[in-house]
Amino acid sequence: GINAEYGQTNLSRKLQRYVLGYWGMNRIRLVGILSSRLHNTSSRTAVPLEVVPETELKDTCDYVSPADRTSNIRQIRYGRRHDETREEMTLRLFATELQEWNHQYWSRQGQIYADLKEQLLDEMETSMVSEEETDLILQEFYRSYLLNNRKNFNEYTAEWRKSNIKLIYLSFRAKKSRLQLFLKNAISS
Repeated sequence: GINAEYGQTNLSRKLQRYVLGYWGMNRIRLVGILSSRLHNTSSRTAVPLEVVPETELKDTCDYVSPADRTSNIRQIRYGRRHDETREEMTLRLFATELQEWNHQYWSRQGQIYADLKEQLLDEMETSMVSEEETDLILQEFYRSYLLNNRKNFNEYTAEWRKSNIKLIYLSFRAKKSRLQLFLKNAISS
């Protein structure tokens, strides 16, 4: 069927044309195109698509899955151009590596948080507490979880910022190489 789940993405401009979906063994559920693309084209209209077999997916398109249950990160399957330059390939590979690192980090954090919260809820279940007390206990739990992991989160944030600066730099290099290729082809034609 068709699922018309559209919306804006917080990803940077170079990562904006995505087809939302979920890829499994042989099928993907596509739900729409959001906007421009890693490799340049610009299309801002959302087009609902039906379920398409994996074999019919275009290698030149980027595909995004629904948010992961643990990490809340949408996995991205980056497409590649048939005439991809070395700089564009470097950008695509780094973006994929960065996405996987981000996904792994938040999966671990999400699992740790869920386990600790489950332990707390189990303990609270045995000692009959009111709903109001439960809310206060959960608020304190969340606050203490954030404070206890503050150093870890700060280290993650610093690394994430460095990686995004590198991603921007690689994007400029990729755009420059694409422009050079365009000019070279325009001159030789």
